[in-house]
Amino acid sequence: MLDATRPSNAIVRRHFRPELLNRLDEIVVFDPLSHDQLRKVARLQMKDVASRLAERGIALVVTDAALDYILVESYDPVYDMRPIRRWLEKRVVTELSRMLVREEIDENTTVYIDANPKGNELVYRVEKNGGLVNVATGQNSEVLIQIPNGTTRDDAAQAVKKMKVEEMDDKDDANEMDM
Repeated sequence: MLDATRPSNAIVRRHFRPELLNRLDEIVVFDPLSHDQLRKVARLQMKDVASRLAERGIALVVTDAALDYILVESYDPVYDMRPIRRWLEKRVVTELSRMLVREEIDENTTVYIDANPKGNELVYRVEKNGGLVNVATGQNSEVLIQIPNGTTRDDAAQAVKKMKVEEMDDKDDANEMDM
């Protein structure tokens, strides 16, 4: 039964018929997420995109300004964080897919996503590294992709291992040619 002393339950009682309310065990009221919490959600969603790119040997760097732009564009107070994934798929993943098809990005490249200075659109910058990049520093590294506050999917980790092996094989071939 609903607790009649809670103000939110009084609103629910005025809006819904008793027949429906009797079928409910409990009503849970959620507070809206803060901006920092929403940014964490957007970062988690981008980690998934980064892992998918890592499978292809592509590193992804996303700035906080880009995450803020994504939140401005995708957040709806009515639906809270739910539209973020759809927006990322529709806008960011689609753009990255187009870049793959146009062969603007391939293995051993890093894609940097930032908001433009006015903060009204995302800017994609591609750097053909010729090697592995530490995403946190943008410098050449033994780590293809570094995703803060979490782990990568197993297949992305396998892609990193595969690239390390291929890189070592290429160096061995070059050393044999020098001899």
